[in-house]
Amino acid sequence: MSRGSLFARGLVATLIAATAIAPALAQTAERADITSFSADSFARAQPTTALDMVKLLPGFRLIEGDSELRGYAGAGGNVLVDGRRPSSKQDTLEEVLKRIPARAVDHIELIRSGSSGFDMQGYAVIANIVRNRVGSLSGRASAEGAFYRRDYRAYRLGGDLTYGVGDKVFDLAGAIYTEIDDEHGFGLRNRYDAAGDPIRLAVYGQPEGNDVKEVSGSYQQGLAGGTVRFNGLLKNTDMFANISDRVTFPFTFDASGTERVKTRAREAGFQYNRSLSRRGQFELIGIRRTTGIDGTDKALSPGSAETTRELSDAAETIVRGVFRRQGQLVSIELSAEGALNVLDSHRTLEENGVVVPLPAANVRVEERRAELSLTTTWRLTPKLTVEAGTRYETSRLTQSGDSTSAKSLAFLKPRFLARWSPSPSNEFRLLIEREVGQLDFGNFVSSASLSAGTVTAGNKDLEPDSLWRAELAWERRFGGGSIILTARREAVSNVIDRVPVFTPGGVYDAVGNIGSGQRDEAEIDLILPFDKLGLKGVTLQGNALVRRSRATDPATGMRRPISGDVPIEGKISFTHDLSAKHLRWGVNFVLGQKEVSYKIDEVEIDRSPSRVELFVEYAPTSRWTVRAFAKNLTSSAATRVRERYTGLRGAAPIAYVEKRVLNSGLYFGLSAQWSFGK
Repeated sequence: MSRGSLFARGLVATLIAATAIAPALAQTAERADITSFSADSFARAQPTTALDMVKLLPGFRLIEGDSELRGYAGAGGNVLVDGRRPSSKQDTLEEVLKRIPARAVDHIELIRSGSSGFDMQGYAVIANIVRNRVGSLSGRASAEGAFYRRDYRAYRLGGDLTYGVGDKVFDLAGAIYTEIDDEHGFGLRNRYDAAGDPIRLAVYGQPEGNDVKEVSGSYQQGLAGGTVRFNGLLKNTDMFANISDRVTFPFTFDASGTERVKTRAREAGFQYNRSLSRRGQFELIGIRRTTGIDGTDKALSPGSAETTRELSDAAETIVRGVFRRQGQLVSIELSAEGALNVLDSHRTLEENGVVVPLPAANVRVEERRAELSLTTTWRLTPKLTVEAGTRYETSRLTQSGDSTSAKSLAFLKPRFLARWSPSPSNEFRLLIEREVGQLDFGNFVSSASLSAGTVTAGNKDLEPDSLWRAELAWERRFGGGSIILTARREAVSNVIDRVPVFTPGGVYDAVGNIGSGQRDEAEIDLILPFDKLGLKGVTLQGNALVRRSRATDPATGMRRPISGDVPIEGKISFTHDLSAKHLRWGVNFVLGQKEVSYKIDEVEIDRSPSRVELFVEYAPTSRWTVRAFAKNLTSSAATRVRERYTGLRGAAPIAYVEKRVLNSGLYFGLSAQWSFGK
């Protein structure tokens, strides 16, 4: 039996043994579609931030939005703050929730239907963090240090504040920090022939990280019978990687390299909300985002010097309007959105000072997109609710520069969701929908990786993938705990994978469409408190996902998984809250993952190891929290295996197999947080 099956069965067995012992999480109010949990409901867990509280909501799992998704609809996560999505597309939900002290939360609402008057963003369940409305100044200051081997350090200083008087609310947050990529580090990078004999042995190092500076803010006040909010964000990210490659066989030499990427993100926006009647609401949103990238990679070895350069500027402008009308039996949401997206990208490759031509290295891509959406919600019976709707999207893409093209796209995306609650603690959900992916503008442009020694061509003929999804979920709530079992099937058209692109300069690997495919998934989410067993303050949380996908390989004609689909994902968290001692500790286990990419002349297999993390948290007062943590306790290494072929895979023999093993090692850290105000 596979470890993934054992992992999932273990969670189910734990549930069956313990569902009857879970305590109730106090609910301050409840109606058909909204369950409200007071801040006191989470006191047993001694939460420090709103994130700690959200993680304990029964029947809920935090889902991040996708800031890379163009447009506003569908890009947000499943958490609202004071009834609205967070101000910025750039901010992750986890970071937003970490910035809200637990003492600033009045209550949290768990929302289960579009008839509630909230922006559900296509989710079956969302959470709404409602902050205290007392006019005052409140905020948080934090500091953290993490210590790695080889004298690498990661520090973070951050702070945020909120000031509210009446209907005026001002939020400001800022941070400066360094991140270290713990799936890179130091190890080996060896090559072997088809028989397994070594042809190149090397001691290899590739530590990577980011230096980040960011500041964001928002201001909200009443205007013309409604509420307007303005927001802005500045974020600078400097990525660094220092590569060392000491070859010891068949002869000895040293090679080195560096990767530097500067990313400058800017965002400004506004949101206006107004009630039009007792049941009607109107919302107007505008967003402007820009992202500039300046990247340089260098590789040096005896007799060779290579350099790649990337310069790109991307801009996104969005205007969106939404009308919602709530009814006792029928509710309606109508929206219209327009967006303009532009990418200017320039790539160069030099070998020993000589420019090497790349296909589609200088490209401008422009997209004009519009979307109309209509969603209706029917409360057929007190136990049965149905949501049905459709989105119509149309876009015009033009490409100029080294290659030119133009295409018009139009898609209809219907959606049907039925929710049946035969009892207060059980709910069944059936979802049927069509989704259409977005084309990544970066795939229109060629790129080169010096560390991997590969060139990826731009593909102007790329089409978006689309799929039909059928999903069935069962949610069981038991006091302060819950279990959700989900099964889904996706029938995919125009699967985006890897294809050959033929140019006068040769054959290149590129992102492209490979036909139809299928994806099946089974998922389990679990929150299980153990208070009634006498283990007061003990909580077990888990998530496991098993995935199987199939598509036809264009190189071999054989069926195989879709590139990038991870077959097994899983995580278990154990926490113990000792309220009397103001202590909290826990252990997190993350199951290792395997990800395979099927390129035209290479199969790349990335394995991230299973990880064990430990933390201890002490809150001497309600305002201070000190946390010590240790990660990668098993000091496990990440591996990458590349099966490289002499030509097109399926027709040519293996040239070599390269195995790279990198380990960041055990690392530990200490953080402190002080909150003030109400």
